[in-house]
Amino acid sequence: MNARHNNKPVPVVVDTDPGVDDAVAILMLLSDPSFDVLGFTTTAGNVPLARSTRNSLALLEHIGRSDIPVCRGAARPIRGRYAYARQVHSASGLTRRMKEPDIGASNTKAIPFLATTLNAHPGEVTLIALGPLTNLARLWRSNPDALRAAGRIVVMGGAVNARGNASPHAEFNFYSDPTAAKVIFDSGLPLTLIDLAACQRVAISRAQAETVRSGSKMGTLAAELLEGWFARDSSRQQFYLYDPLAVLAATHPQVVGLDGMTMRVVDSDDTDDSAMWGKCEVVDANQGPIQVAAPDRVDSDAAWAAIKELLDWE
Repeated sequence: MNARHNNKPVPVVVDTDPGVDDAVAILMLLSDPSFDVLGFTTTAGNVPLARSTRNSLALLEHIGRSDIPVCRGAARPIRGRYAYARQVHSASGLTRRMKEPDIGASNTKAIPFLATTLNAHPGEVTLIALGPLTNLARLWRSNPDALRAAGRIVVMGGAVNARGNASPHAEFNFYSDPTAAKVIFDSGLPLTLIDLAACQRVAISRAQAETVRSGSKMGTLAAELLEGWFARDSSRQQFYLYDPLAVLAATHPQVVGLDGMTMRVVDSDDTDDSAMWGKCEVVDANQGPIQVAAPDRVDSDAAWAAIKELLDWE
């Protein structure tokens, strides 16, 4: 069911800004023996860089995976400043108190780590980007051959088939660094895009979160983070599993149907209207290097079953 290279685990690197849904996605990925996580690169986005790096380290230490390196990346977008998402994820990014990690980030920064890792495993590494695309854009500008060496690039972001959640036109990750998104989507790289409309087909309700139990440490932590998210606001009734669906696009590709197309992203070079920054514009809906998740071909039941299996949820 899951992807493998010659029955060996698929090497994967995650670019992330945890974030509750990032954390759940990371725990899912680390629960899948078909994938070998080589490292995490962090970016600001949901929270500032220091906090996203700390959250990544705290998650790994909590589940006994301190062996995986965490490499610090972008503190600022290519232009301007990140807005952060404190109102969604809380000021800390996580909704469960995590022990201050004893481990520290790698001395190797995100861009050289990505370049070295991708070049060391040409055509093999799945790169999953769960936050703003700043690190990927900076790698493309400094070392495009390294990014071309990725076996697959899966991006959670954009609002191709939906109204935005950061502005009427833009999804949060693309809105946070529209120039980085533009650089990556103008690159001609083959990409898998799991956009907002597809992600909104997979959610967990308040009632479900309150009853979830797990036999694993990773599944228990994921459940506690989600229960904590609901506990912060009594009006919250469902949590969209954005980043978890992006991970499933790599681990369980049968749950997401894809359409090939060509698209571009709007940034400040195109308009002074900031509400338009990060907007996805389809150039050719019938062909192109970007495989975009089709909302009507997201198998929500299969996605939920896969999440429950990976996290050992009952």
